[in-house]
Amino acid sequence: MTHYFKNSENLPHNRKEITFRFLGIYYTLQVDAGVFSKTKPDDGSLLLVENVLNHSVHGKVLDMGCGYGLISILLKHQIKDIDVTGMDVNERAIACAEESAQKMNLDIKFINQDILSGYDDQFDCIVTNPPIRAGKKVVYGFFDYAQTHLNQDGQLFVVIRRQQGAASAFKALQERFKVVQRIDLKKGFEILLAQNPLT
Repeated sequence: MTHYFKNSENLPHNRKEITFRFLGIYYTLQVDAGVFSKTKPDDGSLLLVENVLNHSVHGKVLDMGCGYGLISILLKHQIKDIDVTGMDVNERAIACAEESAQKMNLDIKFINQDILSGYDDQFDCIVTNPPIRAGKKVVYGFFDYAQTHLNQDGQLFVVIRRQQGAASAFKALQERFKVVQRIDLKKGFEILLAQNPLT
């Protein structure tokens, strides 16, 4: 079976465009076979972006598991002065993200790397729609990374389906951050906000 959270070199490419409306603006992004949510934007990701936009986000932003760049691109387009980095293990997803950002003249750094293999930088905001199907070890690995790479006054935003482990994810975040809140719930998706990493 082919998973979007892994590279799929043997899967035939099917590069195409998807167009959608977000906050009254039409966006067109590149997608391909073997990437997450290739037929339409994921509702959880869109809800995540809406919530991030409702908070004071500034400085350096990391999109962990960025896929084809949906969250990174929407955030950068809406908040021009943030410095966005998107990272994903899926090579073809990163290729799509880079092409979409280039067509929109958005300066975003996309990196084809497994975040769990280490990336030495600090961020003011980290956002993620983690790959739940990759298992808790990977998802909680994302949380571990955020704990050690988020500035003390920074914010971690996570979207997760209530029926796919939101309660246990909340508890896992409480083990890593002083402040954890559920800030939104819609269409079965929870948005979690974690702050003040435990040292």
